[in-house]
Amino acid sequence: MDTCRCAGISRGAPIYRGIGKLLLIVAAVLVWSCLAAAPAQAQATVPPDTACKLCHVDNEGEITLPSGETIQLGIDLAPLSESVHGAHAAESVYCMDCHASRDRYRYPHQPNPAVDRAEFEADIAQNCESCHTTIEAHNPGHLMAKDNPNLPGCTDCHGGHDVAPVASMAADPVGTCQGCHQTYADPVVQETHEQIVANFSAEQTCQTCHSDVALTEDALCKTCHNLLDGEAVLPSGETLPLHVDPQMIIDSVHGDREIQGVPYSPLQCTDCHREIQEQGFPHDPVTAASLREWKLEKADLCGACHTDIAEKQPHDVHFTKIAEGNLDAATCTDCHGYHAVQPPNEPRQRISETCGACHSAINEQYAHSVHGAALLGEDNPDVPVCIDCHGVHDIEDPLTTQFRLNSPKLCAECHADEELMAHYGISTDVFDTYVADFHGTTVMLFEQQSPDQPVNTAVCYDCHGVHNILPATEENSQIMKENLLATCQQCHPDATANFSDAWTSHYRPSMEHNPLVYLVDLFYMIVIPVTLGGFALFIGTDVYRQVRERRGRKERGRE
Repeated sequence: MDTCRCAGISRGAPIYRGIGKLLLIVAAVLVWSCLAAAPAQAQATVPPDTACKLCHVDNEGEITLPSGETIQLGIDLAPLSESVHGAHAAESVYCMDCHASRDRYRYPHQPNPAVDRAEFEADIAQNCESCHTTIEAHNPGHLMAKDNPNLPGCTDCHGGHDVAPVASMAADPVGTCQGCHQTYADPVVQETHEQIVANFSAEQTCQTCHSDVALTEDALCKTCHNLLDGEAVLPSGETLPLHVDPQMIIDSVHGDREIQGVPYSPLQCTDCHREIQEQGFPHDPVTAASLREWKLEKADLCGACHTDIAEKQPHDVHFTKIAEGNLDAATCTDCHGYHAVQPPNEPRQRISETCGACHSAINEQYAHSVHGAALLGEDNPDVPVCIDCHGVHDIEDPLTTQFRLNSPKLCAECHADEELMAHYGISTDVFDTYVADFHGTTVMLFEQQSPDQPVNTAVCYDCHGVHNILPATEENSQIMKENLLATCQQCHPDATANFSDAWTSHYRPSMEHNPLVYLVDLFYMIVIPVTLGGFALFIGTDVYRQVRERRGRKERGRE
């Protein structure tokens, strides 16, 4: 039986040997497949920069650059993972994608050729452009950044391993810029930017001025000074406000408007502040010692455009006073203002208000006068304002002899106008009756023969007042019957009541005004012509008689 079993086994041995060989072949294939598959699986699950991170995560070493600056070799993986290049990136970004310059980041690393940290960061930033827009197209404000390591590159704004999403930068655009631009060597620039940033509106950021689309020079001026709220301190201790509301300029006569149907180009800031155009920013310090001196300097700029007015100034009392050293005399800006220049006669009462800013006592008298009450209370366009009597840019000194001699003609410009006076029932004989009496005749003689000599007789304002003219019926009027004697006594101290009663006013005698004088005049108008006519008739008839008698004698002598 054993022989049989052995024989049986012996007969089946070749079969088992074939199966064994097949199993060995299958096992070899499986082992080879596993061995071949292992590297591919490892490559799929293990990032290629794992070695980089494993080496640098706990690395406490540093590299010292020729500039003396150091670069730490250790990195924190958490910010890198949370950055836009980390776990949430649409496509994987590996260490060697950024650190790939000149193969020096292959291990062992080659020496870094950067001289300083700025050059090192600029070199890294170049690799950003392999995926992102070039810095020239992305950030035109820093056009030189690629070639000048002292100017910002990609990493200066976006960071290195902790690259933040653009949305977070957009949420705090001012803070992003201030990451670099927070302190300035020039204290003026420092203070200016601090004020501007503090007054940003919700829509304003650093890009308001420093945008990809450059603002015009004028827009920069208006934007900056609209946000400034500080003051420049002058040597006198006075302050000059730096805030300027651009709307004031837009709404002024220098803004965008039409004048008599003709479009008027708005003035630019540098049209007046020409020195600023040359200086740029930061501006040179104000050289004026006081606020008044500064205003006088700015007033000189007006003549550059208003040449016709500038030609009149040498004859103006204000200009003359300034030339004599009285710096308190009015200039262009005192009357018209600076940025909010408005039409000087719209409304008309603005004229008296402008003059009243300096001449307050006179303006108070004018406001209560017959002229001022009609202007300010009734908006009457017919009554005179300051400039109608004194002029505008060639104002004459009212204390001169020439002004006094000319004053009756000033009054006559309105009071001799029949059409104008007809509206108010006022006699237009005022000027003629004045010229016909002793006072007026004397003034006319002085004007014609001795215009440079002081006149010692009364002119209109001696009796009626200057800025306090009131109707003759007013209680405080200087020509009211009860007050007339006191008015006359200013020149005629010995005058009595009969003296003032003798005045027949400026009305021509009539049955309504001074009837007795009218009747006497009428009597003489009748008697004198009749008397003279009778004498002429008598003399004529007598001459005629004598002629006839002489002819008769001659004829009789011939016979």
